[in-house]
Amino acid sequence: MLLNCGALVFFLLLYKYVQPPEVIFEKYQEKKYSSRYAGIIHRVDSLTGNLKSTYLSNDQIYRCILEMDSIPVNVRSAGTGGYNPDPDFSSHNFNALFRKIESLKRQVSIQEKSYDEILIAAIEKNNELKHYPGIPPVNLTKDIFISSYFGTRDDPFTLFKKNHHGVDFCGPFNTEIHTTADGVVTLAKLSRKGYGNEVVVDHGFGHCTRYAHLNEILVQEGQMVERGQVIGKMGSTGRSTGTHLHYEVWYRQGPVNPLYFFADNITPEEFQQLAKKD
Repeated sequence: MLLNCGALVFFLLLYKYVQPPEVIFEKYQEKKYSSRYAGIIHRVDSLTGNLKSTYLSNDQIYRCILEMDSIPVNVRSAGTGGYNPDPDFSSHNFNALFRKIESLKRQVSIQEKSYDEILIAAIEKNNELKHYPGIPPVNLTKDIFISSYFGTRDDPFTLFKKNHHGVDFCGPFNTEIHTTADGVVTLAKLSRKGYGNEVVVDHGFGHCTRYAHLNEILVQEGQMVERGQVIGKMGSTGRSTGTHLHYEVWYRQGPVNPLYFFADNITPEEFQQLAKKD
């Protein structure tokens, strides 16, 4: 009887402290999948962090350069944040993980759309820059300089103060004149307003340019021209006291200083060469 009681106690203790194989295997599986689950959480959080980093370092910079509006934070985040699940197998935590993954997918989709928008804006900006009068209308040599600047000056004929809507480039007779941006020629003829032989180019995007006192016109009205294309030769036709090019830039129907447009595209030495006066 005592032997039977002792055996019973032994088996009870054995059952309590020595787990059956199926329990051991189940706990092993739980530990293994808990580790994998924690790894998935870490990977999702890491990808989300990388996505945010990419946005800050690339996407936002591109949007700033291209003068695009930023994507609002609440839109870009796509509902992320607010919960950090523990690495266990509760359905609650699995649902939270799935929400994280779905949110990450939405953020990736938003980022892809953003890059598509940036690409379109970059193409449009590149097209706009081709139509931006950003180079001097003459090749800068030691024989070229600006004799009269934009603004108020003494009229060479009346000696009274008068607004000068452009800059005058002095240079050798028949110096080649280049259009400063892509566009279409809207005027190419002898002017009745003192400009002599003049060419006007509409560049779109609100810009147009005038090239006056030419000795020879090499383009026709309605002709498409590209930046750098020779459109005429320097002369002294019209109301002029000597060989030069009168060059104007108009933006939205108002004259602006041409130096503002091409100063970034020449060296300081070239600018000094332009600014010299005999």
